[in-house]
Amino acid sequence: MTEPACFWEDVYRAVEAGGRIEGVLEPSRALLLFDTKAGDVYHLYIRTDKAWANHVALDVEAVMNSFRLARIGREKLHVHIYGDPLVDEERLSSLTFPIAAKVKLEMRPCAETETSYRPRAVALDQQRKNELKQRFAFGKPQFVYALMFVTFLVMWFAESIGSTLDPNTLIRFGAKVNPLIDEGEWWRLITPMFLHIGWFHFAINMFALWSLGPLVERMYGSTRFATIYLLAGVIATVASYAFSEAISAGASGALFGLVGALLYFGLRDRSLFMKTLGPPLFIMLGLNVGLAFVLGASLDHSAHAGGLVGGFLMAGVVGLPDEHVKKRRLLFAGLVFVASGALFWLGYNR
Repeated sequence: MTEPACFWEDVYRAVEAGGRIEGVLEPSRALLLFDTKAGDVYHLYIRTDKAWANHVALDVEAVMNSFRLARIGREKLHVHIYGDPLVDEERLSSLTFPIAAKVKLEMRPCAETETSYRPRAVALDQQRKNELKQRFAFGKPQFVYALMFVTFLVMWFAESIGSTLDPNTLIRFGAKVNPLIDEGEWWRLITPMFLHIGWFHFAINMFALWSLGPLVERMYGSTRFATIYLLAGVIATVASYAFSEAISAGASGALFGLVGALLYFGLRDRSLFMKTLGPPLFIMLGLNVGLAFVLGASLDHSAHAGGLVGGFLMAGVVGLPDEHVKKRRLLFAGLVFVASGALFWLGYNR
């Protein structure tokens, strides 16, 4: 069988438009490509020498089994078939396959012999994959583990003196207490993110930090990660100071700051965000929903909201490692200054 020029040319155009090659059946019999722009669409390119639709269906099903396409769930699968025109091409639209994905088939007759697009498509795909690896290799997880260790030491020391379920112990170790902040103990805007209300609260937040932290530190680098985490935590406490009278403590606000940093990344690179960052975010959100059921009204929603917005804004201030637009960073810095000042003013004059 000759190799259709349009097979690899179409693959090249798809990679050029943002597709990523997931696998190839040699010799260029079939290729699976993920559409990173759409985020939920796979493209299956198949060469066939069959003349009847039911025989093509057997080819397609065999290729699906080779690529184990049952794993793609309810996403969309576009099947592009290359070969001579079929005798009963009108039957293609009625073919069905035993997978959950919504399958769409189209036939493209072509028979020219041409291979120049293959090396171009493969090279471009490899370049994109190297760029993807680099996106998650700007730093090594170091500061996140230091944070976990310091937070454990604070928790252990507080528990050795008294129970962190006791408000007096929390106040002694730096919980957010609005009247004390009013009196000038502004350091209480920082210390609450290192203190927790009981071991369960500590454990669930540290698990969330362990799940999200290394990813964000790899994406932003250690210095940017530390800046986002700490200042988002402060903004979260300031938001709590503005809208909540309750004594509060915990790393949740700073953790929501990491979610905000991931959302900023999603704003800059939507397709990669949708493909790679869903599971950690679902873990984070699921943990906090569970915590809401356990702690009920005692959960500091204002701190969570403040941390989420603060993390997003701080990510804009420090920028991604490969961002070089200073005007945008200055704009985000101005927003952080105005928002933090307004929240503190509200809390001080409530």
